[in-house]
Amino acid sequence: MDSSKEKPSARKPRAKSAAQAPITAASPLLGIGTQEAFLRTVLYSVLDPLVAIDSRGMILAASDSVERVLGWSPAELVRENVRVLIPEPHSSKHDSYLEHYRKTGETSILNRTRQFDVRRKDGTLLVCDLSVARGLLPDGSAVFVGTFRDVTERMRAEEALRESERRFHALFDQAFQFLGLLKPDGSMLEINQTALDATGVTRADVLGLKFWEGSWWSGSKPIQRQIQDAVGRASGGEFVRFEVEVRGRDGRLIDVDFSLKPVKDDSGEVVLLIPEGRDITPIKHAQRQETAMLRALAAIGEQAAVLAHEIKNPITAVNLALRAVADQIGEDQQVILEDLVSRMRRLEELMRRTLSFAKPLELRREVLDAHTLIEDTIAHVRTELAKGGADARALSASGKVTFAGDAHHLEEVLSNLIRNAVEAKGLGAKVTLTARNDGPGWVCILVDDDGPGIPHDLRPNLFRPFTTTKRKGTGLGLAICKKIVEEHGGTIRIEDAPTGGARFALRFPTRM
Repeated sequence: MDSSKEKPSARKPRAKSAAQAPITAASPLLGIGTQEAFLRTVLYSVLDPLVAIDSRGMILAASDSVERVLGWSPAELVRENVRVLIPEPHSSKHDSYLEHYRKTGETSILNRTRQFDVRRKDGTLLVCDLSVARGLLPDGSAVFVGTFRDVTERMRAEEALRESERRFHALFDQAFQFLGLLKPDGSMLEINQTALDATGVTRADVLGLKFWEGSWWSGSKPIQRQIQDAVGRASGGEFVRFEVEVRGRDGRLIDVDFSLKPVKDDSGEVVLLIPEGRDITPIKHAQRQETAMLRALAAIGEQAAVLAHEIKNPITAVNLALRAVADQIGEDQQVILEDLVSRMRRLEELMRRTLSFAKPLELRREVLDAHTLIEDTIAHVRTELAKGGADARALSASGKVTFAGDAHHLEEVLSNLIRNAVEAKGLGAKVTLTARNDGPGWVCILVDDDGPGIPHDLRPNLFRPFTTTKRKGTGLGLAICKKIVEEHGGTIRIEDAPTGGARFALRFPTRM
Protein backbone atom coordinates (compact mmCIF):
# COMPACT_ATOMS: atom_id res chain seq x y z
CA MET A 1 0.00 0.00 0.00
CA ASP A 2 1.28 3.46 -0.85
CA SER A 3 2.47 5.41 2.21
CA SER A 4 0.45 8.52 1.17
CA LYS A 5 -2.79 6.71 1.91
CA GLU A 6 -1.86 5.66 5.42
CA LYS A 7 -4.06 7.12 8.19
CA PRO A 8 -2.51 9.47 10.75
CA SER A 9 -1.34 7.78 13.89
CA ALA A 10 -0.10 8.96 17.20
CA ARG A 11 2.50 6.23 17.12
CA LYS A 12 5.86 6.71 15.33
CA PRO A 13 5.57 5.23 11.81
CA ARG A 14 7.46 2.01 11.17
CA ALA A 15 10.58 2.13 8.95
CA LYS A 16 9.94 0.93 5.42
CA SER A 17 11.75 -2.11 4.08
CA ALA A 18 14.51 -1.67 1.50
CA ALA A 19 12.20 -3.11 -1.15
CA GLN A 20 9.49 -0.53 -0.38
CA ALA A 21 11.61 2.53 0.26
CA PRO A 22 11.18 5.20 -2.41
CA ILE A 23 14.24 6.11 -4.44
CA THR A 24 15.08 9.74 -3.76
CA ALA A 25 18.10 11.94 -4.09
CA ALA A 26 21.00 11.26 -1.80
CA SER A 27 20.03 13.84 0.76
CA PRO A 28 17.21 16.35 1.24
CA LEU A 29 19.95 18.85 2.13
CA LEU A 30 21.08 18.78 -1.53
CA GLY A 31 19.47 20.95 -4.15
CA ILE A 32 17.87 19.48 -7.24
CA GLY A 33 20.85 20.28 -9.43
CA THR A 34 23.23 18.97 -6.83
CA GLN A 35 21.16 15.81 -6.44
CA GLU A 36 21.34 15.11 -10.16
CA ALA A 37 25.08 15.68 -10.15
CA PHE A 38 25.38 13.37 -7.19
CA LEU A 39 23.44 10.57 -8.95
CA ARG A 40 25.53 11.04 -12.09
CA THR A 41 28.66 10.71 -9.95
CA VAL A 42 27.33 7.50 -8.43
CA LEU A 43 26.51 6.05 -11.86
CA TYR A 44 29.91 7.12 -13.13
CA SER A 45 31.84 5.67 -10.16
CA VAL A 46 30.21 2.28 -9.57
CA LEU A 47 32.58 -0.54 -10.64
CA ASP A 48 30.07 -3.23 -11.58
CA PRO A 49 27.57 -2.46 -14.37
CA LEU A 50 24.28 -1.18 -12.96
CA VAL A 51 21.00 -0.95 -14.87
CA ALA A 52 17.65 0.39 -13.57
CA ILE A 53 14.39 -0.59 -15.35
CA ASP A 54 10.73 0.14 -14.84
CA SER A 55 7.99 -2.45 -14.40
CA ARG A 56 7.69 -2.83 -18.18
CA GLY A 57 11.36 -3.60 -18.70
CA MET A 58 12.34 -0.17 -20.06
CA ILE A 59 15.87 0.90 -19.08
CA LEU A 60 15.73 4.13 -17.08
CA ALA A 61 19.43 4.53 -16.22
CA ALA A 62 22.76 2.75 -16.66
CA SER A 63 26.16 3.19 -15.06
CA ASP A 64 29.21 4.20 -17.08
CA SER A 65 30.81 0.81 -16.22
CA VAL A 66 28.27 -0.81 -18.56
CA GLU A 67 30.32 0.43 -21.51
CA ARG A 68 33.61 -0.85 -20.09
CA VAL A 69 32.23 -4.33 -19.35
CA LEU A 70 29.44 -4.83 -21.91
CA GLY A 71 30.35 -2.40 -24.71
CA TRP A 72 27.11 -0.40 -24.55
CA SER A 73 27.21 3.29 -23.73
CA PRO A 74 24.61 4.39 -21.15
CA ALA A 75 22.95 6.61 -23.76
CA GLU A 76 22.49 3.62 -26.10
CA LEU A 77 20.70 1.61 -23.42
CA VAL A 78 18.39 4.22 -21.91
CA ARG A 79 14.82 3.81 -23.27
CA GLU A 80 15.71 0.38 -24.65
CA ASN A 81 14.01 -2.79 -23.36
CA VAL A 82 16.30 -4.70 -21.06
CA ARG A 83 15.87 -7.67 -23.41
CA VAL A 84 18.82 -6.32 -25.45
CA LEU A 85 21.06 -7.56 -22.61
CA ILE A 86 19.34 -10.91 -22.21
CA PRO A 87 20.11 -13.85 -24.53
CA GLU A 88 17.62 -16.60 -25.34
CA PRO A 89 15.77 -18.49 -24.01
CA HIS A 90 14.99 -15.71 -21.48
CA SER A 91 14.98 -12.71 -23.85
CA SER A 92 11.67 -13.49 -25.59
CA LYS A 93 10.03 -14.45 -22.28
CA HIS A 94 11.22 -11.54 -20.14
CA ASP A 95 8.14 -9.36 -20.70
CA SER A 96 5.91 -12.23 -19.57
CA TYR A 97 8.07 -12.64 -16.45
CA LEU A 98 7.44 -8.99 -15.56
CA GLU A 99 3.72 -9.28 -16.28
CA HIS A 100 3.48 -12.35 -14.06
CA TYR A 101 5.20 -10.44 -11.26
CA ARG A 102 2.86 -7.43 -11.65
CA LYS A 103 -0.18 -9.72 -11.35
CA THR A 104 0.99 -12.11 -8.63
CA GLY A 105 3.99 -10.54 -6.89
CA GLU A 106 5.78 -13.87 -7.40
CA THR A 107 9.40 -13.84 -8.55
CA SER A 108 12.50 -15.99 -8.19
CA ILE A 109 15.10 -13.32 -8.82
CA LEU A 110 14.51 -10.41 -6.43
CA ASN A 111 16.87 -9.92 -3.47
CA ARG A 112 19.17 -12.76 -4.43
CA THR A 113 22.17 -13.39 -6.67
CA ARG A 114 22.01 -15.76 -9.60
CA GLN A 115 24.36 -16.56 -12.45
CA PHE A 116 23.23 -15.56 -15.95
CA ASP A 117 24.66 -15.03 -19.40
CA VAL A 118 24.59 -11.34 -20.41
CA ARG A 119 24.81 -10.21 -24.05
CA ARG A 120 27.49 -7.67 -24.98
CA LYS A 121 27.00 -5.16 -27.71
CA ASP A 122 29.06 -7.29 -30.13
CA GLY A 123 26.78 -10.28 -29.49
CA THR A 124 29.21 -12.27 -27.37
CA LEU A 125 28.06 -13.59 -24.02
CA LEU A 126 29.51 -12.81 -20.63
CA VAL A 127 28.81 -14.88 -17.53
CA CYS A 128 27.77 -12.61 -14.66
CA ASP A 129 26.40 -12.79 -11.16
CA LEU A 130 23.13 -10.83 -11.41
CA SER A 131 21.63 -9.22 -8.32
CA VAL A 132 18.20 -7.50 -8.58
CA ALA A 133 16.49 -5.30 -5.97
CA ARG A 134 13.11 -3.51 -6.13
CA GLY A 135 12.48 0.03 -5.04
CA LEU A 136 9.74 2.67 -5.26
CA LEU A 137 10.01 6.05 -6.92
CA PRO A 138 8.43 9.07 -5.18
CA ASP A 139 5.35 8.69 -7.39
CA GLY A 140 4.85 5.13 -6.13
CA SER A 141 5.95 3.35 -9.31
CA ALA A 142 8.29 0.39 -9.05
CA VAL A 143 11.86 0.40 -10.28
CA PHE A 144 14.19 -2.61 -10.48
CA VAL A 145 17.92 -2.14 -10.09
CA GLY A 146 20.21 -4.87 -11.35
CA THR A 147 24.00 -5.14 -10.93
CA PHE A 148 26.14 -7.38 -13.12
CA ARG A 149 29.41 -8.78 -11.78
CA ASP A 150 31.73 -10.34 -14.34
CA VAL A 151 32.65 -13.78 -12.98
CA THR A 152 34.76 -14.94 -15.95
CA GLU A 153 38.04 -14.90 -14.02
CA ARG A 154 36.42 -16.51 -11.02
CA MET A 155 35.01 -19.29 -13.22
CA ARG A 156 38.42 -19.80 -14.81
CA ALA A 157 39.97 -20.02 -11.37
CA GLU A 158 37.28 -22.48 -10.26
CA GLU A 159 37.78 -24.59 -13.38
CA ALA A 160 41.55 -24.51 -12.83
CA LEU A 161 40.95 -25.64 -9.26
CA ARG A 162 38.65 -28.44 -10.43
CA GLU A 163 41.24 -29.50 -13.01
CA SER A 164 43.94 -29.44 -10.35
CA GLU A 165 41.74 -31.60 -8.11
CA ARG A 166 41.11 -34.02 -11.00
CA ARG A 167 44.84 -34.33 -11.60
CA PHE A 168 45.50 -34.70 -7.90
CA HIS A 169 43.01 -37.55 -7.60
CA ALA A 170 44.28 -39.14 -10.82
CA LEU A 171 47.70 -39.44 -9.19
CA PHE A 172 46.51 -39.85 -5.62
CA ASP A 173 43.98 -42.62 -6.30
CA GLN A 174 46.15 -44.52 -8.80
CA ALA A 175 49.21 -44.65 -6.55
CA PHE A 176 50.36 -48.16 -5.70
CA GLN A 177 50.89 -47.23 -2.04
CA PHE A 178 48.24 -46.44 0.56
CA LEU A 179 48.09 -42.64 0.85
CA GLY A 180 46.17 -40.12 2.91
CA LEU A 181 46.10 -36.50 4.05
CA LEU A 182 45.73 -35.49 7.69
CA LYS A 183 45.40 -32.29 9.65
CA PRO A 184 48.21 -31.84 12.19
CA ASP A 185 45.78 -33.06 14.89
CA GLY A 186 45.32 -36.36 13.00
CA SER A 187 41.89 -35.66 11.45
CA MET A 188 41.40 -37.42 8.11
CA LEU A 189 41.14 -35.04 5.15
CA GLU A 190 41.59 -37.50 2.30
CA ILE A 191 42.40 -41.15 1.59
CA ASN A 192 43.23 -42.71 -1.76
CA GLN A 193 41.34 -45.47 -3.56
CA THR A 194 44.14 -48.00 -3.11
CA ALA A 195 43.78 -47.77 0.68
CA LEU A 196 39.99 -47.91 0.45
CA ASP A 197 40.10 -51.05 -1.72
CA ALA A 198 42.58 -52.76 0.60
CA THR A 199 40.70 -52.02 3.83
CA GLY A 200 37.10 -52.22 2.56
CA VAL A 201 35.98 -48.82 3.87
CA THR A 202 34.51 -45.79 2.10
CA ARG A 203 35.61 -42.17 2.25
CA ALA A 204 32.42 -41.26 4.06
CA ASP A 205 33.33 -43.80 6.77
CA VAL A 206 36.63 -42.15 7.66
CA LEU A 207 36.80 -38.50 6.59
CA GLY A 208 36.83 -36.32 9.69
CA LEU A 209 37.81 -39.19 12.00
CA LYS A 210 41.08 -39.21 13.88
CA PHE A 211 43.49 -41.39 11.93
CA TRP A 212 44.06 -43.82 14.80
CA GLU A 213 40.28 -44.42 15.03
CA GLY A 214 40.17 -46.07 11.57
CA SER A 215 38.70 -49.57 11.44
CA TRP A 216 41.83 -50.90 9.69
CA TRP A 217 43.67 -50.92 13.02
CA SER A 218 41.16 -53.66 13.99
CA GLY A 219 40.46 -52.09 17.37
CA SER A 220 43.95 -52.87 18.70
CA LYS A 221 44.54 -50.42 21.53
CA PRO A 222 48.37 -50.75 21.49
CA ILE A 223 48.49 -50.07 17.73
CA GLN A 224 46.07 -47.15 18.06
CA ARG A 225 48.25 -45.65 20.79
CA GLN A 226 51.33 -46.21 18.61
CA ILE A 227 49.65 -44.40 15.68
CA GLN A 228 48.43 -41.57 17.92
CA ASP A 229 51.96 -41.13 19.24
CA ALA A 230 53.31 -41.13 15.66
CA VAL A 231 50.84 -38.38 14.69
CA GLY A 232 51.99 -36.30 17.65
CA ARG A 233 55.64 -36.70 16.67
CA ALA A 234 54.96 -35.95 12.99
CA SER A 235 52.92 -32.83 13.86
CA GLY A 236 56.04 -31.66 15.70
CA GLY A 237 58.01 -31.93 12.45
CA GLU A 238 59.47 -35.44 12.78
CA PHE A 239 59.43 -38.02 9.98
CA VAL A 240 58.12 -41.27 11.48
CA ARG A 241 58.42 -44.76 9.99
CA PHE A 242 57.80 -48.29 11.24
CA GLU A 243 56.15 -51.58 10.29
CA VAL A 244 52.62 -52.31 11.46
CA GLU A 245 49.82 -54.81 10.83
CA VAL A 246 46.60 -53.60 9.19
CA ARG A 247 43.27 -55.44 8.95
CA GLY A 248 42.31 -55.95 5.27
CA ARG A 249 38.82 -56.05 3.73
CA ASP A 250 38.73 -59.86 3.92
CA GLY A 251 39.77 -59.88 7.57
CA ARG A 252 43.34 -60.99 6.98
CA LEU A 253 46.26 -59.06 8.42
CA ILE A 254 48.44 -57.07 6.02
CA ASP A 255 52.06 -56.23 6.83
CA VAL A 256 52.56 -52.54 6.03
CA ASP A 257 55.68 -50.39 5.85
CA PHE A 258 54.08 -47.27 7.36
CA SER A 259 55.36 -43.69 7.47
CA LEU A 260 54.12 -40.22 8.44
CA LYS A 261 55.67 -37.20 6.75
CA PRO A 262 55.02 -33.62 7.91
CA VAL A 263 54.33 -30.91 5.30
CA LYS A 264 55.39 -27.40 6.32
CA ASP A 265 54.44 -23.95 5.06
CA ASP A 266 56.89 -21.16 4.26
CA SER A 267 57.18 -20.24 7.92
CA GLY A 268 58.13 -23.78 8.90
CA GLU A 269 54.82 -24.61 10.57
CA VAL A 270 53.41 -28.11 10.00
CA VAL A 271 50.13 -27.73 8.07
CA LEU A 272 49.53 -31.28 6.80
CA LEU A 273 50.58 -34.85 7.49
CA ILE A 274 50.96 -37.47 4.76
CA PRO A 275 50.44 -41.06 5.96
CA GLU A 276 51.83 -43.61 3.51
CA GLY A 277 51.72 -47.38 3.63
CA ARG A 278 53.24 -50.05 1.39
CA ASP A 279 51.96 -53.61 1.46
CA ILE A 280 55.01 -55.74 2.27
CA THR A 281 53.09 -58.91 3.11
CA PRO A 282 54.74 -61.00 0.34
CA ILE A 283 58.18 -59.71 1.37
CA LYS A 284 57.58 -60.49 5.04
CA HIS A 285 56.25 -63.93 4.13
CA ALA A 286 59.38 -64.65 2.09
CA GLN A 287 61.56 -63.34 4.91
CA ARG A 288 59.84 -65.59 7.43
CA GLN A 289 60.34 -68.58 5.16
CA GLU A 290 63.97 -67.71 4.59
CA THR A 291 64.52 -67.12 8.30
CA ALA A 292 63.01 -70.51 9.11
CA MET A 293 65.27 -72.16 6.53
CA LEU A 294 68.34 -70.33 7.80
CA ARG A 295 67.53 -71.34 11.36
CA ALA A 296 67.26 -74.95 10.26
CA LEU A 297 70.52 -74.70 8.37
CA ALA A 298 72.14 -72.97 11.34
CA ALA A 299 71.09 -75.91 13.47
CA ILE A 300 72.73 -78.18 10.90
CA GLY A 301 75.83 -76.01 11.01
CA GLU A 302 76.08 -76.36 14.78
CA GLN A 303 76.17 -80.11 14.30
CA ALA A 304 78.42 -79.99 11.24
CA ALA A 305 81.29 -81.92 12.77
CA VAL A 306 78.98 -84.68 14.01
CA LEU A 307 77.19 -84.92 10.67
CA ALA A 308 80.47 -85.00 8.79
CA HIS A 309 81.59 -87.92 10.89
CA GLU A 310 78.27 -89.74 10.91
CA ILE A 311 77.50 -89.37 7.19
CA LYS A 312 80.77 -88.86 5.33
CA ASN A 313 82.56 -91.83 6.84
CA PRO A 314 79.81 -94.35 5.94
CA ILE A 315 79.67 -92.94 2.42
CA THR A 316 83.45 -93.39 2.08
CA ALA A 317 83.18 -96.95 3.40
CA VAL A 318 80.42 -97.76 0.92
CA ASN A 319 82.52 -96.36 -1.94
CA LEU A 320 85.49 -98.54 -0.92
CA ALA A 321 83.25 -101.61 -0.67
CA LEU A 322 81.82 -100.93 -4.14
CA ARG A 323 85.31 -100.68 -5.66
CA ALA A 324 86.34 -103.95 -3.95
CA VAL A 325 83.29 -105.70 -5.36
CA ALA A 326 83.87 -104.27 -8.86
CA ASP A 327 86.74 -106.72 -9.56
CA GLN A 328 84.58 -109.75 -8.68
CA ILE A 329 81.53 -109.15 -10.86
CA GLY A 330 80.82 -109.30 -14.54
CA GLU A 331 80.83 -106.48 -17.07
CA ASP A 332 77.04 -106.00 -17.01
CA GLN A 333 76.99 -105.68 -13.26
CA GLN A 334 79.87 -103.18 -13.36
CA VAL A 335 77.63 -100.70 -15.24
CA ILE A 336 75.15 -100.84 -12.38
CA LEU A 337 78.00 -100.50 -9.91
CA GLU A 338 79.38 -97.43 -11.62
CA ASP A 339 75.95 -95.83 -11.44
CA LEU A 340 75.85 -96.50 -7.70
CA VAL A 341 79.31 -95.00 -7.29
CA SER A 342 78.19 -91.91 -9.20
CA ARG A 343 75.13 -91.53 -6.98
CA MET A 344 77.25 -91.88 -3.85
CA ARG A 345 79.64 -89.21 -5.10
CA ARG A 346 76.72 -86.86 -5.74
CA LEU A 347 75.40 -87.52 -2.24
CA GLU A 348 78.84 -86.79 -0.83
CA GLU A 349 79.00 -83.54 -2.81
CA LEU A 350 75.55 -82.54 -1.58
CA MET A 351 76.58 -83.12 2.02
CA ARG A 352 79.81 -81.21 1.53
CA ARG A 353 78.02 -78.20 0.04
CA THR A 354 75.24 -78.29 2.64
CA LEU A 355 77.75 -78.24 5.46
CA SER A 356 79.74 -75.54 3.70
CA PHE A 357 76.62 -73.37 3.38
CA ALA A 358 75.53 -73.96 6.97
CA LYS A 359 78.84 -73.27 8.65
CA PRO A 360 79.63 -69.64 9.55
CA LEU A 361 82.22 -68.02 7.31
CA GLU A 362 85.56 -66.98 8.69
CA LEU A 363 86.76 -64.26 6.34
CA ARG A 364 90.43 -63.32 6.18
CA ARG A 365 90.22 -59.92 4.58
CA GLU A 366 93.10 -58.29 2.81
CA VAL A 367 93.53 -55.71 0.07
CA LEU A 368 92.89 -57.52 -3.22
CA ASP A 369 93.62 -56.50 -6.77
CA ALA A 370 90.47 -57.45 -8.67
CA HIS A 371 92.35 -58.11 -11.93
CA THR A 372 94.76 -60.46 -10.13
CA LEU A 373 91.84 -62.25 -8.44
CA ILE A 374 90.20 -62.85 -11.84
CA GLU A 375 93.44 -64.05 -13.47
CA ASP A 376 94.15 -66.48 -10.61
CA THR A 377 90.61 -67.88 -10.78
CA ILE A 378 90.80 -68.47 -14.54
CA ALA A 379 94.18 -70.19 -14.13
CA HIS A 380 92.76 -72.60 -11.55
CA VAL A 381 89.82 -73.67 -13.75
CA ARG A 382 91.63 -73.61 -17.11
CA THR A 383 92.12 -77.41 -17.17
CA GLU A 384 88.39 -77.99 -16.52
CA LEU A 385 87.48 -75.52 -19.24
CA ALA A 386 89.77 -77.13 -21.78
CA LYS A 387 88.13 -80.51 -21.24
CA GLY A 388 84.74 -79.00 -22.04
CA GLY A 389 85.96 -77.00 -25.02
CA ALA A 390 85.17 -73.76 -23.17
CA ASP A 391 87.13 -70.57 -22.73
CA ALA A 392 87.28 -67.90 -19.99
CA ARG A 393 89.17 -64.67 -20.26
CA ALA A 394 89.59 -61.39 -18.42
CA LEU A 395 88.72 -58.12 -20.11
CA SER A 396 91.07 -55.34 -19.11
CA ALA A 397 89.60 -52.18 -17.61
CA SER A 398 91.41 -48.89 -17.18
CA GLY A 399 92.73 -48.03 -13.76
CA LYS A 400 93.58 -50.02 -10.66
CA VAL A 401 90.65 -51.84 -9.04
CA THR A 402 91.27 -52.82 -5.43
CA PHE A 403 89.01 -53.75 -2.55
CA ALA A 404 89.00 -55.60 0.77
CA GLY A 405 88.12 -59.29 0.67
CA ASP A 406 88.98 -62.94 1.29
CA ALA A 407 90.76 -64.20 -1.84
CA HIS A 408 90.01 -67.89 -1.16
CA HIS A 409 86.26 -67.45 -0.76
CA LEU A 410 85.90 -64.97 -3.62
CA GLU A 411 87.80 -67.30 -5.93
CA GLU A 412 85.28 -69.98 -4.98
CA VAL A 413 82.46 -67.61 -6.02
CA LEU A 414 84.00 -66.75 -9.40
CA SER A 415 84.92 -70.40 -10.11
CA ASN A 416 81.37 -71.51 -9.41
CA LEU A 417 79.93 -68.82 -11.73
CA ILE A 418 82.34 -69.84 -14.51
CA ARG A 419 81.45 -73.53 -14.15
CA ASN A 420 77.73 -72.71 -14.21
CA ALA A 421 78.19 -70.72 -17.42
CA VAL A 422 80.06 -73.58 -19.08
CA GLU A 423 77.43 -76.13 -18.02
CA ALA A 424 74.64 -73.89 -19.35
CA LYS A 425 76.24 -73.44 -22.80
CA GLY A 426 78.19 -76.67 -23.15
CA LEU A 427 80.80 -77.08 -25.88
CA GLY A 428 82.35 -73.81 -27.03
CA ALA A 429 81.12 -71.71 -24.12
CA LYS A 430 82.81 -68.34 -23.72
CA VAL A 431 82.98 -66.52 -20.39
CA THR A 432 84.38 -63.04 -19.84
CA LEU A 433 85.21 -61.45 -16.48
CA THR A 434 85.61 -57.69 -16.01
CA ALA A 435 86.53 -55.60 -12.97
CA ARG A 436 85.93 -51.88 -12.70
CA ASN A 437 85.47 -49.09 -10.19
CA ASP A 438 81.75 -48.46 -9.66
CA GLY A 439 81.39 -45.05 -8.05
CA PRO A 440 82.96 -43.77 -4.83
CA GLY A 441 83.73 -46.61 -2.42
CA TRP A 442 82.59 -49.50 -4.64
CA VAL A 443 84.00 -51.93 -7.21
CA CYS A 444 82.11 -54.21 -9.57
CA ILE A 445 83.05 -57.58 -11.06
CA LEU A 446 81.00 -58.76 -14.05
CA VAL A 447 80.80 -62.38 -15.18
CA ASP A 448 79.24 -62.62 -18.68
CA ASP A 449 78.54 -65.73 -20.75
CA ASP A 450 77.12 -66.43 -24.21
CA GLY A 451 74.74 -69.18 -23.11
CA PRO A 452 70.94 -69.30 -23.20
CA GLY A 453 70.54 -66.84 -20.31
CA ILE A 454 68.29 -67.20 -17.27
CA PRO A 455 64.51 -66.71 -17.66
CA HIS A 456 63.18 -63.71 -15.73
CA ASP A 457 60.59 -65.79 -13.87
CA LEU A 458 63.36 -67.95 -12.35
CA ARG A 459 65.59 -65.10 -11.21
CA PRO A 460 63.84 -64.10 -7.95
CA ASN A 461 64.41 -67.54 -6.39
CA LEU A 462 67.69 -68.51 -8.02
CA PHE A 463 69.81 -67.64 -4.97
CA ARG A 464 67.56 -69.52 -2.57
CA PRO A 465 69.02 -72.76 -1.11
CA PHE A 466 68.12 -75.97 -2.98
CA THR A 467 66.86 -74.06 -6.04
CA THR A 468 68.50 -75.21 -9.27
CA THR A 469 67.91 -75.23 -13.03
CA LYS A 470 70.36 -78.11 -13.60
CA ARG A 471 69.28 -81.73 -13.80
CA LYS A 472 71.98 -82.86 -11.37
CA GLY A 473 72.51 -79.65 -9.44
CA THR A 474 72.46 -79.44 -5.65
CA GLY A 475 70.79 -76.03 -5.57
CA LEU A 476 73.41 -74.69 -3.17
CA GLY A 477 76.08 -73.26 -5.47
CA LEU A 478 74.50 -69.85 -6.03
CA ALA A 479 73.19 -69.74 -2.46
CA ILE A 480 76.78 -70.15 -1.24
CA CYS A 481 77.95 -67.47 -3.69
CA LYS A 482 75.31 -65.05 -2.38
CA LYS A 483 76.27 -65.81 1.22
CA ILE A 484 79.96 -65.14 0.57
CA VAL A 485 79.29 -61.91 -1.32
CA GLU A 486 76.91 -60.58 1.33
CA GLU A 487 79.35 -61.50 4.13
CA HIS A 488 81.73 -59.12 2.34
CA GLY A 489 79.06 -56.41 2.53
CA GLY A 490 78.38 -56.68 -1.18
CA THR A 491 75.54 -57.60 -3.52
CA ILE A 492 75.05 -60.03 -6.38
CA ARG A 493 72.35 -59.78 -9.03
CA ILE A 494 71.42 -61.35 -12.36
CA GLU A 495 71.21 -59.29 -15.54
CA ASP A 496 71.19 -59.84 -19.30
CA ALA A 497 74.69 -59.97 -20.79
CA PRO A 498 75.50 -58.00 -23.97
CA THR A 499 76.46 -61.35 -25.52
CA GLY A 500 72.88 -62.60 -25.09
CA GLY A 501 73.58 -64.88 -22.14
CA ALA A 502 73.54 -64.23 -18.42
CA ARG A 503 75.48 -61.62 -16.48
CA PHE A 504 76.25 -61.87 -12.77
CA ALA A 505 77.10 -58.44 -11.37
CA LEU A 506 79.01 -58.49 -8.06
CA ARG A 507 79.52 -55.22 -6.12
CA PHE A 508 81.89 -54.92 -3.18
CA PRO A 509 82.78 -52.03 -0.87
CA THR A 510 86.40 -50.96 -1.21
CA ARG A 511 86.95 -50.69 2.55
CA MET A 512 86.91 -53.39 5.19
